[in-house]
Amino acid sequence: MTTTNHLPQGGHYATWRQIGDWRLTAGIVPRDAARNLLGTTIEEQTAAVFDRLRAILAESGAALQDVVKIQVYLADLEEMGRFNAEYAKQMGDLKPVRTTLGCQLNGVKVEIDAVAYTGSEPVRGPLA
Repeated sequence: MTTTNHLPQGGHYATWRQIGDWRLTAGIVPRDAARNLLGTTIEEQTAAVFDRLRAILAESGAALQDVVKIQVYLADLEEMGRFNAEYAKQMGDLKPVRTTLGCQLNGVKVEIDAVAYTGSEPVRGPLA
């Protein structure tokens, strides 16, 4: 599943997977198809990851508003405040459950993976 919207499969994993009404993405980093880094600041890299996330979700038949869980990996937890500001800008009123971890990321500042639900059952839970 190679497209111009996101990285072609480079390792032994899928970019996304569908199970019934559920879509799961692999970790998404701020790199283009040529593996060039997209942005230098946490804000620029986060925006680039969200651009790729939207493209991957669209390819899978889902959209950002279908995301119910996000996992965030930050290379520097000191940048959490700046990341959160860009995250809020990208997500708008959407508030999926989220886990944030600090870890080594091999040259990028942020990586995100997501779980989306496209079924007809309503998603329940508090909004904040």
